[in-house]
Amino acid sequence: MARLIIPNRRGHQTVEWDTTMDTEESRAAIEEAERIIADARRQGCLVSRKVDGQHVLDAGPFDPEAEEYQIIAPIAGG
Repeated sequence: MARLIIPNRRGHQTVEWDTTMDTEESRAAIEEAERIIADARRQGCLVSRKVDGQHVLDAGPFDPEAEEYQIIAPIAGG
């Protein structure tokens, strides 16, 4: 089961999908995750991807086979 973790004001939201099953639900979740990542990058967020148990910054194309993605929101200073 792959997932995307999106931080928000109340904690975080998770989008999960199963790449071993080709179902309408899984395809919809993959499309949603890809859209969320693209939107986050346009808004100035960074994206990390889990590689060999460690999160690394990732600017590459979305890979539905990745174990986990996380959105990293910019810190607002003032």
